[in-house]
Amino acid sequence: MNTLRFFALFLVVVSLAWLVGCSTNNSTVMPPAQAPSADVQALQQAVATVDSVAAFSNSDQATIDDGGLHADEYQTTSAGSPDFLLGAVSNDSLSPVRWGRHITNVTQSYAVDTTGDTLATVTITQIITGELRIGLGTHRSDTTVVDTVVKKPFTLDIKRKVLFRRVARTNNPLRNWMPVAVTMAEGTSQNTNDFSISSVEITDTHQHYDSTFTDPLNSWFALGLFRGCVPRFHGNDSLTVRVTIASADSSNELVYLRHDIAGDRHHPGFGRAKMNLVSVTGTSGNYTRVYSRTLTTHFPSWGLLEERFNVMVDVLSYGTIYDNNAPYSNEIWGAPYMTLR
Repeated sequence: MNTLRFFALFLVVVSLAWLVGCSTNNSTVMPPAQAPSADVQALQQAVATVDSVAAFSNSDQATIDDGGLHADEYQTTSAGSPDFLLGAVSNDSLSPVRWGRHITNVTQSYAVDTTGDTLATVTITQIITGELRIGLGTHRSDTTVVDTVVKKPFTLDIKRKVLFRRVARTNNPLRNWMPVAVTMAEGTSQNTNDFSISSVEITDTHQHYDSTFTDPLNSWFALGLFRGCVPRFHGNDSLTVRVTIASADSSNELVYLRHDIAGDRHHPGFGRAKMNLVSVTGTSGNYTRVYSRTLTTHFPSWGLLEERFNVMVDVLSYGTIYDNNAPYSNEIWGAPYMTLR
């Protein structure tokens, strides 16, 4: 799908409709344009408060925050009753049996770039810090025993862009701009990774949706109901996600799929699902690996007709979990979507 082409067409149609509407109201007195600083402040406030934008950004944080130790795959509905015990076991049998991120701080900043006097792009940067906690222990027949917890500090830089269009020139700058599109989210750890995500493909045969993304911060989703907008799926739809990774690491990456987690953290969706390695090509120091997983979308929370989420690909190096001395190495891509009742 050529997302950029449909998005450009959407902007042209909406802009023409707005101009026609303005031309029929000759009695309107247009006040002076706001000072740039007022527009910048209004745009920075809008990305943090307008639901159609803030919901996706808040979901970026909630989706990757495990809060505690979990198995490779877990659901948020069972997060309150962990199936492991703390105890002492033989040191020579210890291995990672549980892990999870614990976020301790999030700092957000907003960079505003105006295009003429009618369009503005806001780049949201989230600096997320915390600890990766790895539980070493053993599996028993009826439970898992965690003997030691290894903690690795991490810092993730996550970016997402939002496009705004000027809709008015009132004395209240908050009323003068409307968000019209968002990009995917892209995040990387603050160190050198031996791998990088090359592409993410999302397919839903029921909704006839099939898109491949290679450049997250230039992959735009219009906020509306037209083709090329944020995809809208129904509860119980099946989405297949394929991830292609370029890697210099001889060990396979650990790739997880996270979805259906709202920014308010109360949605009873999925926590994380481990993606399956389906192919490996290349030679030492230059591998291409493809991972895949099919997920089932959940219905919106009780009382809601629709809800905004991200389907997020979360890639970690093998050593991040399985080597106590290896650095934290991580990359994430998140695509916005909505579920409907």
